[in-house]
Amino acid sequence: MDPEDLALNCSLALRDIDPRERASTAAALGYSAVEFWWPFAEQHPRPEQIREFVDDVRRAQLPAVLLNFPGGGPAVEERGLLSVPGREDDFLRAAETSISIGRQIGTTRYNPMAGNITGTWVEGSQEFETALTNLLRVAPLAAEADATIVLEPLSGFPRAALTTFTEAESLVRAARREGAGNVAVLHDLFHAAVNEDPVLTGAPPASDLIGHVQIADHPGRGWPGTGELPLAEWIDELRRTGYDGYVGIECHGGQPRAAHRALVSD
Repeated sequence: MDPEDLALNCSLALRDIDPRERASTAAALGYSAVEFWWPFAEQHPRPEQIREFVDDVRRAQLPAVLLNFPGGGPAVEERGLLSVPGREDDFLRAAETSISIGRQIGTTRYNPMAGNITGTWVEGSQEFETALTNLLRVAPLAAEADATIVLEPLSGFPRAALTTFTEAESLVRAARREGAGNVAVLHDLFHAAVNEDPVLTGAPPASDLIGHVQIADHPGRGWPGTGELPLAEWIDELRRTGYDGYVGIECHGGQPRAAHRALVSD
């Protein structure tokens, strides 16, 4: 795979590096883009903290193509506010802050984190409708920044709102029916493998549904080539069916690895 297509998730892959050196480290390793979880300890960072982060990314001369919204605080276990009833204004503020930062560092994809739910994720449920309302409220903000909101199914969190590609797709399609065309799925191949998501064994999903792709190997969530997943094969298939965006390396373990060695063929 062409190293130009790879974005390093600095928040996880470089978690043992000084936060202020992460973007420059990714550049030194040969990556052409970076991505970040919410890069601050606070939900509402001070202006000087934002300036430092933006300056660090700009100094590395790499676009930060993906940025998570803040997690929402301990009350929601930092899992996000998208589907949390009663926190709609907090979600809007999180979106405004994130997109304001992202505009300064080349961000084209935002992960709002869907949050935890207490019941079943079905269209028409309170959590689903809350998520849909929130998406329709913030999608225009992202569109003004020429960006897309991406929804990520997760593994490892028993109450995660989204755990399968189909669940994320249902929300994407509902948002698009209401006019939010810049909403898509964040297709994380590691989470899909852990959850044994049928999306990995059937026909590849339509490329227009996928807004971003992330990978790590399994077991261990390590660097590609350290586990058992046919990541190169899966990515090649996604490319053949039309996905032409970045692939985020969202893994940990060992020393940071250069882009030309980060993804190996089986």
